[in-house]
Amino acid sequence: MKIDCSNVKRGTILNVDGKLMKVLDISHTHTWRGSATYTFKSKNIIDWWNLNLTYKSGTTLEQADVATQNAVFLYQAWESFSFMLNDTSEMFEIDQEDIDDVIPYLKENLDCFLMIYQDNVIWVILPSVIEYTIADTVPWVKGDRAQAGKKPATLDNGLEIQVPLHLEIWATVRVNTSTWETA
Repeated sequence: MKIDCSNVKRGTILNVDGKLMKVLDISHTHTWRGSATYTFKSKNIIDWWNLNLTYKSGTTLEQADVATQNAVFLYQAWESFSFMLNDTSEMFEIDQEDIDDVIPYLKENLDCFLMIYQDNVIWVILPSVIEYTIADTVPWVKGDRAQAGKKPATLDNGLEIQVPLHLEIWATVRVNTSTWETA
């Protein structure tokens, strides 16, 4: 879809030379006798590198048709991960190398979002908080304050994090997905 550079907003995803760029910030400059210039601070949503894009007023850009849809993670089979869209029950098989960053945090029946571009999943968006069960941790000794109230724990999906001292095995812990600390 075509879009004039003056109509681009934060969060817009542009197709620039075949690369998907998400606009993070916009600056607009206008000289007294010249035309306006738009500079977009953007991030490639596939490779995650930043780029500043500058265009003159009146330039037409290509807006990428990226859909974000509710999905659920079903299971892992070898190096493939299966997701199903909640609305249509459409299945997607995603290769391990395409979602390496989110794999340690996946668990069966996890609600998430899939970013879909041209019928291909380009990214998995995790919820802001995920609940896990503690599978293993060291016992807490009363008066143990050497680690400022935290101790290591292994969660049911194999992820290792620091949890409060009072939590024991089989306890449920809420993990913030942006900081990977207990919420």
